[in-house]
Amino acid sequence: SPTPRVCCIASCPPVPAQSHMRCKPAIVINPAVNFLLTIVFFFEVIGIFVTLHSGYFLPGGCPVTGPQATALLVGLTLLLFPVIFLVKACSGALASLISRSILAHNPMRKARSRLKLEDQCWQFFIHVWMTALEVYVMYIDGGGEPWLRDYTSLWTPIPRIQKNTKQSIHLLYVVQMAIWLITCTSHRFLEERHKDYVMMYIHHIVTIALIWASYSMNYVRIGTVVLMLHDVSDIVIDLLKIANYLKLEGRKGWFIVEMLFISNFFVWAYTRLYLFPVVVVWYGGWYGAREVATAPGVEGMEEFTRAAGGNEYTRGHVPGSVVGDGSFSVWTNFRALPTHANLSMYWSLNLLMTALLVMHAIWYFLLWRLLFRLLTCRSSASDLARDEYEGASDDEHED
Repeated sequence: SPTPRVCCIASCPPVPAQSHMRCKPAIVINPAVNFLLTIVFFFEVIGIFVTLHSGYFLPGGCPVTGPQATALLVGLTLLLFPVIFLVKACSGALASLISRSILAHNPMRKARSRLKLEDQCWQFFIHVWMTALEVYVMYIDGGGEPWLRDYTSLWTPIPRIQKNTKQSIHLLYVVQMAIWLITCTSHRFLEERHKDYVMMYIHHIVTIALIWASYSMNYVRIGTVVLMLHDVSDIVIDLLKIANYLKLEGRKGWFIVEMLFISNFFVWAYTRLYLFPVVVVWYGGWYGAREVATAPGVEGMEEFTRAAGGNEYTRGHVPGSVVGDGSFSVWTNFRALPTHANLSMYWSLNLLMTALLVMHAIWYFLLWRLLFRLLTCRSSASDLARDEYEGASDDEHED
C-alpha cells in the first residue's frame, strides 16, 4: 500500500527566488539494487499469471476457473489505464482552476507541480474505492465478518479447507493485483525518482508478494484485513499530500496541511502500529495461526498426535482450554512443530508481514523527525518536504 514520502531534514541555506540552483543533488539509485529489484518484480508478475492460469492455486470458493481469473486480471489491468488517465485529467483541471481563482501564488502554475498532484489524486481515488469495497466485504456482504475482532475466525476452518464463496472477496483480490502491478510498473519505469525510491520499490514488491501468496494459499481472510487497514490509512496520507501540493498551510491555507499532518499521526499509529502488528501480525499471524490450525481435534493433526503417543497437548495447548482464551503457548508449539501442512507458507507470509511492519515503523519515525524539524526550522512544511523528499528544488525552469 503507498506510504508517506518523508525523510530527515538536513540544514540547507536559503536559495534566492530568482536562482535555479538545486539545493540538493539529483537522486542517484544504485543500478545493481535497481536491477535486482526489477528482476524480483518480473518474476512476481510471471508467477501471478502462471499460478492464476493453472487454476490449481485458486482459493476454495472461487467462482471462476483459472483461465477466467487470468482473463479478468488482464481485462481489469487494461481497463485501469483509461480510468487513470480520466482521474488525473479531471483532478488536474479542477486543481488548476482552484489554484488560479482561489489560492494565493497559484501553486499549480507549474507543470511539474500539477503532475505530482495528479499522481496523488489517482492514489486517493483508488484508496477510497478499495476501502469502500473492503468495508463492503468485511461488514456488509453476507451480514459481515468478525475477522478483525476475532482472530480465531481467520483460521476456522483451516485455510486449505475453507470455502470463501463471497464473489466480492475474489473481485477485491483481482482488482488489488491489477492495481499493484500497475503501481509497481509506474514506480519503476514512469514516475519521478524520490529519496525513498528503493524502500518504496521494496514495499511494492512485498505487498504484491503478500497479495499473491495469500490468494494462492487461501489466506484471503487475513489478507482482506491487511488490505483494509492499509487503504483506509492511506486516504489521510493522500489528502495530506494533496493539501501540501496546493500549499494549504498556515493561516492563508486554513491550516489544512497542519491538521492533516497531526491527524495522520493518530491514524497511522492506530491502524499500522497497533491494529496491524497486534491484531494482524501477532494474533492473526504468528500466534493465532498456530493456536487454531494445530489445535486438538483439527483435521490434519491426527498423524502428529499418534506420533506423540496419542497426546494432543504436546504442542502448546492446555487441557480444558478454549481456543482464544490466552492459555496457548506459541513457544512450545514452535519447538514441537516448526512446520506442518496446516501451516502452509507460515514462515514466508509472516516474515513478509513483519517486513511491512518494520517499514511502517521506519516511516513513522521519519514523520516524527519531520515534525521536529518543522518545529525547529523556519522553513514551511512544503519546502522541507520538497527539499528532502523530492531531492531537488521544485522551482526548476518551470514558469
